[in-house]
Amino acid sequence: MRSQKPEVFFFCSLLATLNKHIIVIILFSNTRISTLLILRSITLKNFRSYKTEIFTFHERFNLISGENAQGKTNLLEAIHLLCTLRPFKQVRMEELISFGETEGRIKGELESDSGLNEVHIILTSGSPTTLPLNRYPRSRGSPTTLPLNRYPRSQGGKTVKLNGKIVYDIPKLLGRFNVVTFLPSDLDLIKGSPQDRRRYIDALICNLRSEHLIDLKLYLRVLTQRNALFLREATRETLDAWDEKIGELGGKIVKRRIKLIERLEPLLQRNYRLISGLNTVIKIQYEPSFNIGGNVTEELKKELRSRFHLDKRRGHTSVGPHRDLPGFTIDGIDASVFASQGEAKTLALVLKASEIELTRLTHGRNPILLLDDITSELDERRKNFLYRLIEEYTGQIFVTATNPKEIHHKGEKKIFQIKAGRAESKVYQ
Repeated sequence: MRSQKPEVFFFCSLLATLNKHIIVIILFSNTRISTLLILRSITLKNFRSYKTEIFTFHERFNLISGENAQGKTNLLEAIHLLCTLRPFKQVRMEELISFGETEGRIKGELESDSGLNEVHIILTSGSPTTLPLNRYPRSRGSPTTLPLNRYPRSQGGKTVKLNGKIVYDIPKLLGRFNVVTFLPSDLDLIKGSPQDRRRYIDALICNLRSEHLIDLKLYLRVLTQRNALFLREATRETLDAWDEKIGELGGKIVKRRIKLIERLEPLLQRNYRLISGLNTVIKIQYEPSFNIGGNVTEELKKELRSRFHLDKRRGHTSVGPHRDLPGFTIDGIDASVFASQGEAKTLALVLKASEIELTRLTHGRNPILLLDDITSELDERRKNFLYRLIEEYTGQIFVTATNPKEIHHKGEKKIFQIKAGRAESKVYQ
């Protein structure tokens, strides 16, 4: 087989004026990058504020403009849902459907090296379907049915089609069409709750390893059933099967989280120093709810058994990946408590830039960038950082803004003017 020479590329060349110094950030990789991941078009029907609207996009830069509450963020969320099969926030799928309607649709054409793919998502109101429980641990008092993740209607009223065929194995689509989002709420990743950070880490892993979503869903279902048993006369014997399954699934989840952090932290550390110009030590801490020395799975099972009386008294499971505490430190100080707003904003930007780099290194292509209202929470220095990222980035970008003049972009672009869920567009040189 012919050997492939490493290709050195610019991840981005970002210029930020800090302390009267110009810092040039050049990130290298020996991974060959394909920039071909382009959302060609999207059709929305009864999705949030959109009744029926068709968008055809520029392959490079798309600026979505309009006053507040007109539907700019809704369009970005539709793109995010199309590519990742997840909305921005954890909501029921029926909440995405326009008020008074029972069904919503999103259809998009995504071009990659494999060709042109049509993704079609159908959202319906109503409760999800359940199938017989045939591969979960059984114990006295356990339920006989549970929703299965491989059934097309099992995700809260969402059916996914790829090129006209229903997708029954949803996790296999994850990581196929990557996006990275910059949202005003990203500050919550630094200053918010551990739950926000757990969700972020898990979502990033799902984009890299599709089986993580399967294990997460199974873990949450088994955890729910174990907690339900505490409402009855639970004994150690009735919990044994559930403890085994929680230990098995929880061990996998924790090990993947730790492995992701080991990959992400060096990128975060390097990029923060380059952007800030400071010799600051940035760490991603992961504080597990149990001892992870040795065999993680066995340690979790052991801790579950040892906390039986405590969990029974409290009525819920007090140990496992759902109780772990990820966080960031700046020079050894907890960033969620002591980081200034400026430090938190810089760290959030660097985290997203590192996510882009990790995605490129893993998949060998540029993710689609979604930037929502990026100028509202940033000072001029950090705005310049993002403007430089936009200028140098070679993938497809979608940016929302109330004032299009605030977004600096020199090349050709397509501007969409959104008003009350309707759009007008024009290409500018």
